[in-house]
Parts: sequence; structure tokens; C-alpha cells
Amino acid sequence: MTPKWHFNNQRLCDRTRDPNNDAFFTAESLDNLSEALVREGIQNSLDAAVRTGGDVRQVRVRIRYEPAASPEARGYLSEMFSTAQAHFEHGLSVKTLAQLFGKDCGYLLFEDFGTRGLLGDVEECRYERASENAFFSFFRAEGLSSKTLGSLGRWGIGKQVFPTASRLHAMLGLTVRNEQPKRVLMGSAVVRTHTIAEQAYQPDAWFGTRDSSERPVSPITDDAYIDRFIETFGLTRTGESGLSIIVPSVDERVNIDDLRRGIIRSFFWPILQGELVVDLETAGTNWHIDAETLPAHRELLPANEAAVLEFAGWASTAKPSDFVVLPNQGTARPDWRSQTELLLAEAKLGEIREQLFKVSRVGVRIPIRIRPKYEGGREADTTFMVFLEACRSSGYRTLFLREGIVITDVRCPLISGFRSIVVVERSGERCPLAGLLGDSEGVNHTQWQKDSPKFYNRYIYGPDTIRFVARSAYEIVQKLHAEETQGDPDLLLHVFSLPGEDGAERKRKKPKPDAPGPVVDQPLPPPPRAPRKFVLDSVKGGFAIRPGGVPIDQLPLRIHVEAAYAVRKGNPFKKWTNDDFAFMRAPIRQEQAKAVVVAKADQNHMEIEIRSADFNFSVAGFDLKRDLAVRATEIKQSNETDV
Repeated sequence: MTPKWHFNNQRLCDRTRDPNNDAFFTAESLDNLSEALVREGIQNSLDAAVRTGGDVRQVRVRIRYEPAASPEARGYLSEMFSTAQAHFEHGLSVKTLAQLFGKDCGYLLFEDFGTRGLLGDVEECRYERASENAFFSFFRAEGLSSKTLGSLGRWGIGKQVFPTASRLHAMLGLTVRNEQPKRVLMGSAVVRTHTIAEQAYQPDAWFGTRDSSERPVSPITDDAYIDRFIETFGLTRTGESGLSIIVPSVDERVNIDDLRRGIIRSFFWPILQGELVVDLETAGTNWHIDAETLPAHRELLPANEAAVLEFAGWASTAKPSDFVVLPNQGTARPDWRSQTELLLAEAKLGEIREQLFKVSRVGVRIPIRIRPKYEGGREADTTFMVFLEACRSSGYRTLFLREGIVITDVRCPLISGFRSIVVVERSGERCPLAGLLGDSEGVNHTQWQKDSPKFYNRYIYGPDTIRFVARSAYEIVQKLHAEETQGDPDLLLHVFSLPGEDGAERKRKKPKPDAPGPVVDQPLPPPPRAPRKFVLDSVKGGFAIRPGGVPIDQLPLRIHVEAAYAVRKGNPFKKWTNDDFAFMRAPIRQEQAKAVVVAKADQNHMEIEIRSADFNFSVAGFDLKRDLAVRATEIKQSNETDV
């Protein structure tokens, strides 16, 4: 039988419907159709990954965007859709179908490798088998999914992004599986309910073969037909399992820059971890996007997103020593207000502050218990991670990742002074928390919703768990800020108002005298500071360390120096960022070093050794328009004491 498009008659008792799946992929939380296309497509590929013995997945996705298809490809498509020309013209409300195969007719190819392909009986058409048959779920079902709780997707609607991206509202899929038949090709389309010669037709169509209108459409297994399809559209799949999709007559809203930006934004985490590689191609240009080349694509993103990408590079390879592990809450309801003293006791805050002091970055691992209500669900203890990086931005939004995909619209408070990433990922065969959060997501996986139909009343403390995860970074930062405001008398011991361009120190406004009033007792001034072994002085564009009033009893004297630009609120040293300056990077320079050796310099930290009582050391090159805070502490064995 010759393959063609098949539409089913609509009976008088059938519901008349106008499919509106496009709305799922045009949410405000998704920038454009291109982003929705790569989010849903790559998510499906990651779900279908073949995992190795170590539960590792390595998926490669190839996306080829052809804005203007070759005459051969246009002719192939024109011939294919001519088998149901009237149906598409009426269902799409176009004057003539030929207008969709002109010179502006392009296509998009999406192929994945390292995946299972669409497994299952290709002739199955029973609803109750959907959870066991990926082929059925992909081609014959809508709103049903064969995915388990360990998958990124749940709804069985994400695949509709492919016909949504087609002006024909159609897609063609070739899958290769490790079961018979090994190679199968099928097409599907969703137009509008339409009427031809007074006969009404349903909106759904399939491309394949069938011998009776009462039978389901069968996929194509003929090798010659499949080989021609592969050659026409330039598929690279040979015998590897996986799925190749063609989006014919691709929508004009799809473009190569948005595709590339969508890949970087939505899947930087699995790329950084080596789980995903994407080859993006268009006429004359190819991009191989992996962990090594990912930084080269930062120019596509706004500065704040590019900074997060750099931060994520560190977070994705963080070592156990970079983490602070919070105590287990046990069976208690996850709630920051009632559990803060347990989770963020002073000892744990001290560990977090110490790590931030060292490298301005820290990972926090937070235990949590998941307690399902549904049949077969088991209580399980798991963890998720919060990564923090000091920065100078205010009103910063936390980035949330569930099993590698960015959840773009989680409702949580904004944070000042820190970049933050919350990561929920699989550890072993499954992640109970990822399962809970995935159940709460809507169709386009952009929000965690406590009233989602796949989530509501399925977990003990379900909504509390969502709120606990969503507020985690904010609550940690708030606790850190609260501790800072308690005061450190030596914190801003040396804040220098740097001289201006002409060398003169900028004048500060004098406070106005207080209005006359009753005489009150004034507190005594603090006693003068005791003499020190060394003193900090201001110099033009920097600072100097010179001998103090106390003889140095033992040489060499080791000193830890930390610098940062002053801020209006909070600890300037914790709010230092790499964008401010670094001791080992121009224009910061060492001016004088008499009897002083720099033992170590990293970011805004420096360790120096004083070799003689007659010494002098100065550093310059700081921004003349900003005040500089400097702290120097003597290193005494394993402890540091403020000087």
C-alpha cells in the first residue's frame, strides 16, 4: 500500500473541537517558540536516554535548521501532502496548499542519539496500554504519557510543540529501536475540524498505511521508502536507536539565534555535567555545544545570565569540600520559620561564612523527606543543593533546576548580594523530590503548582515541600544578612575614601549641626586602639601596610589581606565579585614591597610575609571613584586574629 495522510470522518455524536495546544508553548515564561521547541525536544531525549551501569546518560542531539529547503525537499513534501490537499487547505484555512511549499519553505530536523527510540507495539491502539508503549503515546495519544515519575515530562503534550512549529501543523518521525520492526516512519498532524463536500472530518491525521477506515494507521516499514526519507532531509541516523523528527514548512517564528539561546538557557546544566552534547546546524554554520565550548556562547545572553553560566560551571563540578551539609529534619513538616534554628544554627552558618570568605562561593546540601500518599509510594530521604555566589546585584532571581532542566517561573522572593542556583537532581535510580516537583509542574514545565492535577493531595506536606525548596536560597541569605547586621566592631576598620583623578581626596559633606534641644548625657568615647605590629594606610588608588608601634618579636610575620569596595549595607568582603577586581589581574598592581614577599594571591585575598622589621608594602590600581575597604589580620598558626 502507498503511504498517505489519513483523516477520520466525524460522527454526529463526536465532539467538535478546535485544538489549542499552541497556547501551552506561548507562555510568558518562555521567550519564544524556538525556546519551547528545544526545551520540549531535548527534554524528551534526556528522558529516553540509555543509562549505563553507573546510571550515567550521554545524549547527543542534532538540530538542523533549514530556512529555505532544497527544491528536492520541497518537491518531496509537496508530493507527500498532496495525498490530502483538500483536508489541509480546509483544516489550515489556506487558499492553496502550494503556498506552503514555495522558496520560503524550510524545515527543522531534530535527531537524538544515545536514546532508546520509541519502544512498543506499533499497532497497539488501546488507551490502557499507554503507560507501557512509547510509540503509542507519541503518535496515537494526546495528554497521555508513557513516562515514569523519574522523567522530566509528565503530560504527554510536549511532543505537540513539533506540529505547533510547522505551518502545516504536522511532524514526521523516524524511530530506530532494538526490537522489531527496527525502523518505522510515521507522520501526524493536528489541524481544525473541517468539512469537505458536506462531510465533517476530525482534526487529527496520520501519515502511513491502512486497509480500512476502521483500522488505525500503520507506520511505514519499507526500507526503500525510509532510505529516500533519510536522504532527502539529510538524516545522519544509520542503525543507532533513537528518534529523528522533521518539522515541515517550519514556522517563521523559529530562527537559529533563538534556538541556540534556548539550548544554552534551558540545558546548560546537563551540558556542563557531560550528559548532553548538542550539534546545531544551519546553512554554512555549525555549532558543537558541549562542556568545553559552552562558555563561547555567553555573548548570546544578557550580562546577568552570562554571569550565572560562569557560576554554574563551578557549581556543576563542586567538590564535597565545597559543601556545607545541613542537619536532617526527620519527619517534621518542611518549614523554614519553624526549622531555621535547627537547619541554620550558628555552627552551620559559620561553615557557610567561612566558605564564602575563602572563595565567595558555597554549596549547601539540604536533606528532606518525601512522603507520598499514592498507592505504591514509599517514604524516602533525599537531598537538594543550593549554590550561592557573592555578587553586587540586587533583586536577583534564584535559578531552579530539576534534573537538568531550568524551571523558569518558580515563585520566590528576590535576593540581593548573591547569585543563587537550586539544583534537584537524580542520585541513583530516582530522585523522590524530583518526582514530587515534576508532578507539580504544568504542561510546559515552567512552574511548580500546588494545585496541579497530577500533584494535588498526592503527598504529605506536598505544598510545604514546594515552598521549602522555592525559598531555600532566600532563607539562607536572609539568615546570613541578619548575622551581619549584628555588628563587627573591626569590620570596617579601614575604609579609605580614595583620592580623585587630581590626587585630592573627595570631600564628604559635613553633617548639619543638631537643632538646639535639652542637654543629655553623652556616652564616653571609646578608648584608643592599642598599638599594633603593623598599620594600614591609604595611598592614591590603594592601600599600604607599614610598621606599627609594637616591635615584631618573631619573623617572618604572616598577614592575610582582604579588600573589597565598600557597600551601603552588609559586609563588603562577602559582596565582592570577580567583576570588581582581583589581586592578580590588571589594573591592580604592587607598588612597593620592601622586605615583603607575596606568598599567595587569589581573587580579593592575599597572604604576605614580612621578612624584616623595616618593611613597606603597598598595592594600587583600584577604582578612584569607589571607597575601598581593607582588612589585614595576622596569621597565628592555624588561627587569624584581627589587627
